[in-house]
Amino acid sequence: MASMLDIFQYTKKDTPVHRLDPRSKMVLSISFSAISLMFLNILPLLILIVVLLPIIATARSLRRWGRSMRGLMVLVLFIVVFNTLLSAVENPFSRSLALAVRLVALMTSFSVFFLTVHPDELSQALIQMHIKFEFAFAMSMAMRYVPTLTQEAYAIMDAQRARGVELDKGNIITRIKNIIPIIVPLIIVSIRRALSIAESMESRAFGASENRTYLEHLAFDAQDWVVSVVSLFLLVIALYFRFLAGLPDWLLWGFPF
Repeated sequence: MASMLDIFQYTKKDTPVHRLDPRSKMVLSISFSAISLMFLNILPLLILIVVLLPIIATARSLRRWGRSMRGLMVLVLFIVVFNTLLSAVENPFSRSLALAVRLVALMTSFSVFFLTVHPDELSQALIQMHIKFEFAFAMSMAMRYVPTLTQEAYAIMDAQRARGVELDKGNIITRIKNIIPIIVPLIIVSIRRALSIAESMESRAFGASENRTYLEHLAFDAQDWVVSVVSLFLLVIALYFRFLAGLPDWLLWGFPF
C-alpha cells in the first residue's frame, strides 16, 4: 500500500514537465482522468496509458510510477478476481480486466500532476485562479501530507513485522486482512497529527489577516497553452467518440468470457 502512495509524492527535478505551470498540468491530468472514466473497454484505456507514459518518462519519474503500479497490483488482482466471480454481466472477466485497467489509467493520469507539482506551487496556482486562500492552503496541506503518510505507513509496517505479523505471506484474502493492522494505527496517527497542526495554526493566528503578499507569482507561458489546448482537444475528441460517433469495432475488443 505504501509503495502505491509513491505516485502522489513530489520529487524535485529539472525537466520540461516539472517546469510547466501547475495549471496546465492540472488541465492535462483532469482531461486524461475524464477520458479514462468515459470508457470501459480494454484497448482505449491501454492506449491512454501508452500516451501518458512518455510524459512520465520525460519527467524522469518512470521508476517511481512502476513502483507504485507494483503496489497497486494487489488491488488490481482483487478487482479482477472478485468482480469476475461475483459479477452477473456478460463476459465478466473482460469487464473486470477493463475496470482494473481503468484504475491504472486513472492513477497514471493523476501521477503526472502529483509527481511534478510542489505543494507550494499548487497553493499559488489555486490562489491565482481566485480560489480562497483557506481552500488553497487545505489542498496544499493535503498534498504535502502524502509523503508523511507514506513514511508513517512504512514505520507501522516495520513495527508490525517486528511483532511477528507476516504482511507479505498468504493468499490474497490473507494479504487483505493484513492491511487492517496497518490502516487502524495509520488513521489514529493521522487524526493526532491533524489536531496538532490545527493547534499550531491557531497559535500563529491563521486567518487573522485578509491582505497577503506572495514571494513568487506563476507565469502561464506558451508551452502551457499548448499543453492545455492539446489536452482539451483530446478530451473533446473522446467526448465525440463516446457520445456521438461511437468507437470503431476494433477498439471494442474484449475477451469472450
